[in-house]
Amino acid sequence: MTINVNQDYSQFYMGTEQLKSYSSNSAAKKDTLVKYQFNTTDKDGNKVMDKMSKEETMKVLNDISSQYGENVIVQFSGDGLAALADSKKFMSGRKMTAEEVAAKEARDAAFQSEIKHYDKSANHLPAYSGMYGADKAIAAAVENCSKEEQAFVYDIIRQNFLVGNSSSMTEEERQANISLGMKKAEYAAENFISENGRKAFLDAMESVAKLASAGKAGNNGNMDYGVKKGNYLGHGSNLVYTTDAVDVMRTMDSSAYTEYQKISKEDGGINSLKYLTNWYSNAVKKNPNMIDKYEKQSDEYVEKNVKNQKLDKTFADIKTESKSAFLESLKAFQISNPGFLTSIIDRELSLKFWNL
Repeated sequence: MTINVNQDYSQFYMGTEQLKSYSSNSAAKKDTLVKYQFNTTDKDGNKVMDKMSKEETMKVLNDISSQYGENVIVQFSGDGLAALADSKKFMSGRKMTAEEVAAKEARDAAFQSEIKHYDKSANHLPAYSGMYGADKAIAAAVENCSKEEQAFVYDIIRQNFLVGNSSSMTEEERQANISLGMKKAEYAAENFISENGRKAFLDAMESVAKLASAGKAGNNGNMDYGVKKGNYLGHGSNLVYTTDAVDVMRTMDSSAYTEYQKISKEDGGINSLKYLTNWYSNAVKKNPNMIDKYEKQSDEYVEKNVKNQKLDKTFADIKTESKSAFLESLKAFQISNPGFLTSIIDRELSLKFWNL
């Protein structure tokens, strides 16, 4: 079967890894590695897709890469990618000899053996909404949970709520995906969040779901959720919010932000950092209330657009008292609604968490 390149790519998502020392330049530092794998067969050897054409491959790479910021490296692998397909010609156009073909196949096989094993241990790393109160409540609720349980919760935020790009879904499907996320949050609250933290956890997850629901997609499908992008120090109940200077520039001074992006692309290091530092210092001197205004804009957006947002109820009947109940009711939903949100439900049913 040929891959439908317009589908949701979450089924190919293989995990996220925190990078500790990719770059010494703070303004250009890459701190996250996100991995996707496109194989023609599953782990049991069953065929799941054909190798992609060059056009399909480029669309997949562009679609996925556009969902992430400049601090993220996206790694693609798998024998379904056209880049790894057997080629009979060199770039010069000359047909490869049998020996050259064999050598290339051996290199590709060696490469595949290197990339098929992924460390998913970093999936428990936090995913934040930008609403400090909600982010801290969620972090506090899961700080004593296992890594697998933390990964399950933060997967809700990444994959069900605050998706980076929604071009593979209709708006109805996007809202339904948020509904599924809330049922997963209810499962978490009932099964592994401590009793004294359940209400705060569910209230916080509902706030993030409402933020997601109110989000708007641009022409390219990239989502805008309308709130500031703060940085955080510490973790769990000790989470502390700090202002993101780059996002202040983006929000409060678009012309300066455009120049900053230009310098970052050309330099990516000390010059862009100097520009940011000088801009911030001068901007605060000229407008001492700039940061307060920046924070207020985000708070006003939440008050106006998020707090009273109504959530979709597509998955309201999913059972949450146990893993088996959740999976059985989700499978029943899929049977009753064939073709609806297929890739997302398939991904959910295949999550390792449900089989732990």
